[in-house]
Amino acid sequence: MVPTKKEQLVYGSTLGFAFLTAVETFDGFSQEWGASWGDVVANASGTLLYVSQELLWKEQRITPKFSFHTTRYAAMRPDVLGKDLKEQLLKDYNGQTYWLSANIQAFTKTEMLPEWLSFAVGYSAEGMLSGRAETLPPEFASESRRYRQILFSLDIDFKKIKTKSPVLKTVFSILNTVKIPAPALELSDFSRLRGHWFYF
Repeated sequence: MVPTKKEQLVYGSTLGFAFLTAVETFDGFSQEWGASWGDVVANASGTLLYVSQELLWKEQRITPKFSFHTTRYAAMRPDVLGKDLKEQLLKDYNGQTYWLSANIQAFTKTEMLPEWLSFAVGYSAEGMLSGRAETLPPEFASESRRYRQILFSLDIDFKKIKTKSPVLKTVFSILNTVKIPAPALELSDFSRLRGHWFYF
């Protein structure tokens, strides 16, 4: 018996959240990073975002995305933040930005803009050399001023690019998990505003 769309949503979201909860549990045993309720809330929010859009609009108008850039912090603590690019991609949170990318036409119904154009809001932070201040070696104390960043940028909704090619549809589906490099406005510590000609 083939499950209904609603049952698929329930099963998929439950399994996904269970998997991420297992990851957070393993993080809880990490000496450097540990687990946090914030991570659990973020995982639950992502699951809720997907399910609620399917129930409300029967489509994904808002897409979570990811971007990464290398930072100077990894060279200071390569054992913690990664020795090469593939390790830094996973470990150096200073270079990670998490985005919510909203398709403009899906909300405004205007035909004046391209169907694939999106507006993205990102969240990032810098100054993180360890998970907890008490585990940070004294020589890095002056480099560990943590601050948050909110970013605003334009993006592409690759799902809206029309193609008949199954290969391209797969490629576009994968690309749609990554925020494209683009100009951005950054609001640091919720007070200082600066622009980036190219942010990733």
